Amino acid sequence: MRHRLAFPAFFSAIILLLLLAGCWNPFKPPKEPNGNGGNGGGEILERTSPENVLNNLRVIYSEKDAVVNTADDAHYWAEKYRELFDPEFKFYFIPKDAPPDLPEPWWGRDGDPGEVVSFEALLNQIASGEIQGIELSWHVNPAVPDNRVEHPDWMWIHVGSVLLDVMKADGDILRVSNGEADFYFGADPADSTLWVVTEWWDRQP
Repeated sequence: MRHRLAFPAFFSAIILLLLLAGCWNPFKPPKEPNGNGGNGGGEILERTSPENVLNNLRVIYSEKDAVVNTADDAHYWAEKYRELFDPEFKFYFIPKDAPPDLPEPWWGRDGDPGEVVSFEALLNQIASGEIQGIELSWHVNPAVPDNRVEHPDWMWIHVGSVLLDVMKADGDILRVSNGEADFYFGADPADSTLWVVTEWWDRQP
């Protein structure tokens, strides 16, 4: 059975998801291999292009759930997720979809609520058995120079047909996102040969 959430913003929906009642499933079979050692699906690429960064985001987000069994696994992949984002990263919600009590319609990489904390909380629900899996699919366009004059060194990728489904333990499926997004990229402050996400704008289709 599939339910659709009306709003497309990934993480405001995840906040609501974390508030949903869920039951631990003691009969859930273990997933192999363990998250700290196995590959759990797609390949993590060197962040030498914006396209590689988005590949890693999708792989970590929707394929590494297969190797998350414990809170340590969840933390491990949350830290890998953190590496994809600039320290000053901002995720911009569609204003009507922003979580309550945020002073601005965006949040950063760190902090609570924030991008990494929310992602780790979702992985912990997988480790506990409340969620069985996550599926993220999208259409990625080639990277082009940022067309905004204030960031001439950034690159931009428009992502269409973003679908994010969360499979609950009871077999129900929540469609968390059905929209589009714009990703902006800059040089990693720790290594200028690598790229990181600087801004992520949620868009309505």
